[in-house]
Amino acid sequence: MMLALGLLGGCGQPQRDAVLTVTVTPGPFEHRIDARGQLEPATAVSVSVPSSLRGPQSLSWVADNFTPVTQGQVVARLDASRQQLDARMAQFEIDKLVIDGLLQQGKDGNLLDEIDTGQVVTRRERELAERFFSDDPRVYSRIEVIDNMRNKGYLDAKLGYLEWDLGEQSHRSAAEQQLIELKQRGHKAKVDRAQGNLKKMEVVAPADGLFVLSSGFRGRPVVSGDTVWSGMSIGQIPDLSRMEARMYVLESEAAGLAVGQSVKLYLDAYPQRMIQGAITQVDTLAKPREDNSPVNYFGFTVALAHTDTEVMFPGRELTGQVEVERQKQVISVPNQSLYQKDGRRWVYLQQGDRFVERTVTTGARSVNRTVIVDGLGDGDAIALVKPREVRQ
Repeated sequence: MMLALGLLGGCGQPQRDAVLTVTVTPGPFEHRIDARGQLEPATAVSVSVPSSLRGPQSLSWVADNFTPVTQGQVVARLDASRQQLDARMAQFEIDKLVIDGLLQQGKDGNLLDEIDTGQVVTRRERELAERFFSDDPRVYSRIEVIDNMRNKGYLDAKLGYLEWDLGEQSHRSAAEQQLIELKQRGHKAKVDRAQGNLKKMEVVAPADGLFVLSSGFRGRPVVSGDTVWSGMSIGQIPDLSRMEARMYVLESEAAGLAVGQSVKLYLDAYPQRMIQGAITQVDTLAKPREDNSPVNYFGFTVALAHTDTEVMFPGRELTGQVEVERQKQVISVPNQSLYQKDGRRWVYLQQGDRFVERTVTTGARSVNRTVIVDGLGDGDAIALVKPREVRQ
């Protein structure tokens, strides 16, 4: 759009009352969004921590980024000290339970011996009481006869109790040993699991190719010392014959971004080479790209028209322009000259030496310009800032 800028000042008005204006004429309108990002493989084989591992693992070593590998080659090792400690601690618990079992057996044996001895003594007392018992009133008084009968009844009851206690103590002893054995099984399972994990401390490449590190929780490639989990991807072996771009745009500039839009990309290392692409996916939420950063970005994926395997590798930085909209011969105005309130939009139209509010209908909008569908015509002059005097 052709622009004509001028200063309007009334006769005798101070220079500070001058209003900067722009004359609108039909012209092309383009809405482009600048973005930055990097190349990623469209398809890749994931290199992951074995899914059978349980609990957090520490990465003790990982191959360098972009290392050529062959299938079965070790690309990472996990720290085995945690698993070794778990196995030793579980084995210690097993050994301690063996000693507990022996102590419990000795304790139970002593109790059974005491009960058995009590039975022998009680039976002997019962035999003596039976042998010398007499209810002849010529020999014992009535009170002595009653005491002797009570003594026999007590000894009979005691024998019954000792017989019952012997059976109960046998059941308790068996239950204690079963509980100890059950605890041993639990710790034995821990030993077996830790020993099984020790055999999985090496992560191998699932295919031939180029090993590319994956980004961790903080957006950077994993490094030695990081904590990883079962099934977590630590890298990938990409198909280098087909790449795509992962791009990011500021949240404040992402208006109009949509799937299907054309994108022009340029490698930072080869800025003279333009790569054509189209958006295939746009994130639903804006997120920061760095920890503790208040700046949010919308991410989107771009399918590329071609892949030059000589210069296009995963991780290479890109700049790009997204073509959101293009129109021919339309009237557009700078966003700073457009005002709105309660759904109404207007500009300040110059009429002679004064300005009036002119309601307008708007269309497409870019970062710095807005299309005017109705309300302005070719040659109209509008104020870029609000005039001090406005005629209603």
